[in-house]
Amino acid sequence: MAIDQLSYMNLPGCIKLSNGTVDLIVTTAVGPRILFYGRTSGQNHLGQFPDNSVKTALGVWKPYGGHRLWVWPELFPATYAPDNAPIQHHAHGDLSLTLHQPTDGAAIEKQLRITLAPSGSRVSLEHTIVSHNLWPIDIAVWAITVMQSGTAIIPRVPFQTHDHYAPVTQPLALCAFTDLEDPRFTLGLKYILLRADPARANPQKIGLRNKEGWCAHLLGDELFVKRFAHENRAAYPDYGVNTEVYVEGAFQEVELLGPRTVVWPGESLTLSEEWHLFPGIKVDPGAPDLDQLDKAITPAVQTVLSQ
Repeated sequence: MAIDQLSYMNLPGCIKLSNGTVDLIVTTAVGPRILFYGRTSGQNHLGQFPDNSVKTALGVWKPYGGHRLWVWPELFPATYAPDNAPIQHHAHGDLSLTLHQPTDGAAIEKQLRITLAPSGSRVSLEHTIVSHNLWPIDIAVWAITVMQSGTAIIPRVPFQTHDHYAPVTQPLALCAFTDLEDPRFTLGLKYILLRADPARANPQKIGLRNKEGWCAHLLGDELFVKRFAHENRAAYPDYGVNTEVYVEGAFQEVELLGPRTVVWPGESLTLSEEWHLFPGIKVDPGAPDLDQLDKAITPAVQTVLSQ
């Protein structure tokens, strides 16, 4: 169990947390960002795009890759306020630290607390945003994880026949560019999948009111699982969804949204999630059969939900 200093992705001031089962690498040069999450000496589940950038009225914003903390709604230039400057950090023992970005150009202060379990793959993340705007604003915490090209998995509400239960159970949010006939989508009774494909540069995005409290991403034979709380009475963003997936060529994001809230100057919002990794998931990554996928991932998901 250790915290080590290193350079990673050509960024100085990086910190590695390791419990011998999984490693995390964060940077204090920009962010807050988590740049690496994977099994010790194994593959990184987080995607890296250091050359991408977006020019805004507030400056140049860079995704870098990995996991970041954003603020909903997605508006130019506020959401894309650059976070390219060094940030503060504070260690809490050997396996936990807090990354703190001072108030950015959109008057938002960001804080990400990261805690790695003493054993196993569990990582606990606590995302906090503080508004320093001069008036109330309607916002939500937006935790975005850039993944290596793989398959994102969102669970649906358990199936029931029309005779047994007729009311609507789950909002589905689509963008103007969403094409449900795109072969990267698989729409099933239990799961909705969206695969990244480097050969298909056009973007796709979908959102779901995810009441099951988890979503996942399959990379080779390893399953990355996000665990989070769903608030039944909360008003979620984007027509009421809390889980979104975006792909554009090799670029892929698995996103978690907190409830939308009117925040007054100085008030804060917090969103928590957990990460877990499971090896040995045997499915066809190119065109997974949903029954095969269900049998392969259900034991892992049940392990996460029972903790």
